[in-house]
Amino acid sequence: MTPVAAGDLRRLALGARQGEAGADAPLRLVFVADVDKLEHTSGFEEPGLHDPEVQRSYYYVDTGLIAGNVYLFAASRGLAAWFHNCDRAALSAKLNLGDRRRPLFAQTVGYPQRKRRLY
Repeated sequence: MTPVAAGDLRRLALGARQGEAGADAPLRLVFVADVDKLEHTSGFEEPGLHDPEVQRSYYYVDTGLIAGNVYLFAASRGLAAWFHNCDRAALSAKLNLGDRRRPLFAQTVGYPQRKRRLY
């Protein structure tokens, strides 16, 4: 991984109506689609690959598959995980993603909440 911005940007990895959910979680992943990478894929020619709607479906399917693996890993280690929306505009600006990279979703990974005893 290559650092692209300094500071704690975890708050931007939440959508507008998600409040401070998981604010102290140790990890927030941001899933970013790089449009150029899919357009210049070599080795095969998938029908419709250059159609923006078909490309968009690949971004979302790939993101879902990765998120599923993160859920499995988290569960295997006794961690909690949550897949959610993010502040796409703010993340794009803060991470200097440009026009060809787009934040899609985020996923928070952390420790499960401890249940309080009521007695």
